[in-house]
Amino acid sequence: MTGPITPKGLAAELGVAARTIRQWLRDQGWQSVPYTRWELTQEQAEQVRTRFRT
Repeated sequence: MTGPITPKGLAAELGVAARTIRQWLRDQGWQSVPYTRWELTQEQAEQVRTRFRT
């Protein structure tokens, strides 16, 4: 994957709604500034993949 990792990109990869991923990220407390673009670290992206991989 090139560029920043976003919930939208992960959603396409995993077949899950981006909104579902963003909500899960919020539940983890990972968005410190509301209404900013999500850019995930590799570690966060792997945690999302682990959580939503079917």
